[in-house]
Amino acid sequence: MTLVSICIPTYNGARYLEASIQSALNQSYRDLEILIVDDCSKDETVDVAKRFAARDKRVRFVQNKRNLGLVGNWNRCIELATGAWIKFLFQDDLLQAECVQLMLDEAERQSALFVACDREFLFEASTDDSLRAIYARNRSVINAFLGPNRGASPEAYAQRILRRINNNYVGEPTSTLIHRDVFQQLGLFDSECIQLCDLEFWSRAASHYGIAFVPQALTTFRVHSSATSAVNRTAHSFRSVGLEGLILIDAYLEKEVYAHLRELWTTLGSLARVLIERHHRANEVWEYVRHARKSSTEGRVIRGEYEVFLARHPRCRVSRSDHLKWLARSLPLRYKFRLGQALNPLLPRAFKREGSRPL
Repeated sequence: MTLVSICIPTYNGARYLEASIQSALNQSYRDLEILIVDDCSKDETVDVAKRFAARDKRVRFVQNKRNLGLVGNWNRCIELATGAWIKFLFQDDLLQAECVQLMLDEAERQSALFVACDREFLFEASTDDSLRAIYARNRSVINAFLGPNRGASPEAYAQRILRRINNNYVGEPTSTLIHRDVFQQLGLFDSECIQLCDLEFWSRAASHYGIAFVPQALTTFRVHSSATSAVNRTAHSFRSVGLEGLILIDAYLEKEVYAHLRELWTTLGSLARVLIERHHRANEVWEYVRHARKSSTEGRVIRGEYEVFLARHPRCRVSRSDHLKWLARSLPLRYKFRLGQALNPLLPRAFKREGSRPL
């Protein structure tokens, strides 16, 4: 049998951790390593993990000497894992008993290195209806894309993400099974991202190897207010909602690891479309930053994050002239008219024609 490492990265996750670990231990596939890597938790997470490690030799517990952050801890799990396959399980999620076995079967059937499965959601009672609808819609989109052919080729994935370039067409890490060779060839998760870190890696992997899919709900993703994704949406809205989509597009266009994706887009005649999308989003982000109040704490944070971002992604810097052209094309008509009313008195007479309306 092939060893599978079920990796559980933890941080202050005691509330749901016991159920999560138990779902890993309940797997019908027995050749498992259950690796729990704690990122300096301050609650009872360590006690829960050590209790399971003492009871079952398949459970191995490691605690980081310092806090590595979300993505840093994911990568630490991969580095410490000894299995040929990496199966992530987040501290508040659950696996069905047949999850690992069925995903391995699909990998063998398709000779795949990257596998995903359908998943269910477990919402806390206070979850807003609009958020429930977002998750339900995303599940429907993924199943419609990957379900019919039980996966997608690199070409199909490259074409699909053009529809909405920062949409997740795979799911969360708990719903994936990834062969170690993929990480060795393509690298680990990108720590520059805090919200789209999984999506960025899915694009790397799927554009090289394609993806196999099990159209059966084998995992349960828990949605609650203290989950990292919820915290990021609230506390880091500019970075997670604004900047990261642009980080993703710039990576697609500039990083060597995405050379194959660019080749696929060139073959599809779509590379120019992605370049236009980067230009548009760079202007959107700059427009937001430009209106952030310099005197406020939030404004200073936003401008600071933006400057750090530009140092890493210089091609996303927007010139004043380009931004004015973008504004002229992108603003709704009523705003263009108001802008014209404001600017028209300032224009040199040579630019005006008698009887002409504002810009």
